Amino acid sequence: MTEETRELRKAERFQVVEPLVGAFGSVEVTMINIGLGGVQLQHAQPLRIGTRGRLAFHRGGISASIQGRVVWSHFSQTSEGLLYKSGVQLDAGDVQYAAAINELLRAGIVARDGDSLERKRLREQEREQRRLSSTKIQPIPPTS
Repeated sequence: MTEETRELRKAERFQVVEPLVGAFGSVEVTMINIGLGGVQLQHAQPLRIGTRGRLAFHRGGISASIQGRVVWSHFSQTSEGLLYKSGVQLDAGDVQYAAAINELLRAGIVARDGDSLERKRLREQEREQRRLSSTKIQPIPPTS
């Protein structure tokens, strides 16, 4: 694959380093990474793509609530078993949410994620390798 990996995010991404639990609508979620434009969630109940809802969390004295829309979701094997992972695009311009991210960073609950583009590039390479290996012509076994 010679195509360059594109960064589609418009804002810095932060990796959650201490558990950060909240809710998206009525679904309990754990945040995996967050940013001003979006958040990656892990959860037991399914979320339908296109669903709009309010993401809310409270950790210590830090809390935030912001509207967003599910843009992708899939069932995934995790260290806790099979769970859903979903990406939520957040509505822009919420000052309270931006301040909460800043407080989470200062508290050490999240950390700047400088490797997200490299991880994305590696996932794309693995996906391409699987695609190529599945399209190889399989030999026809001899018949007796």
